Amino acid sequence: MLERDGKLLVITFSNCTAKYGDRVLFEPSWGNYDMAVGDRIVSVFNGAADKDAYNQVALIPKERTIKVPSDAKRKKLENLYAQVRKIRETKKGYERLGEIWETQQAEHSQDWLLSMEIYEILDMTEQQPQLKAKIEKFLNEKKASTKDLSTLIGWGFRLVEYHKKPEYQAALHASPK
Repeated sequence: MLERDGKLLVITFSNCTAKYGDRVLFEPSWGNYDMAVGDRIVSVFNGAADKDAYNQVALIPKERTIKVPSDAKRKKLENLYAQVRKIRETKKGYERLGEIWETQQAEHSQDWLLSMEIYEILDMTEQQPQLKAKIEKFLNEKKASTKDLSTLIGWGFRLVEYHKKPEYQAALHASPK
């Protein structure tokens, strides 16, 4: 059984046969049977994950992606994201993260994702502990005061911790670039 945060996620069965009526869904020769466990469905998309394996045609939903018009304020925020991405990719300019975060706080105080990205970089590089602490405080306040963001910010913090694990680092360095 696989549990996370005290919740059962997956039960693995060995030597398992699964049937629906006369139809065999799984047999022991295929290996272990992993059964996902949950109490509710939080997101769905119709069809098989591998449509080619099931000869399915990808359906085009009636709804279209809502595109937010990019005004001057939005473009400034996008520019801040671009600066942080460049710092992450080039591994240069870490000293600018404080200035970028202060700008984000002053001009885009509702945005939390950029703060999480800056927090992750500071955590990963072990730089500017005072700034990291300020950002962590901001994110925890957002998490506590905004129910919709609580889960997302919590996942963000868990992701930062997961990225430090040796098995993640090993997989990261082993994968082709």
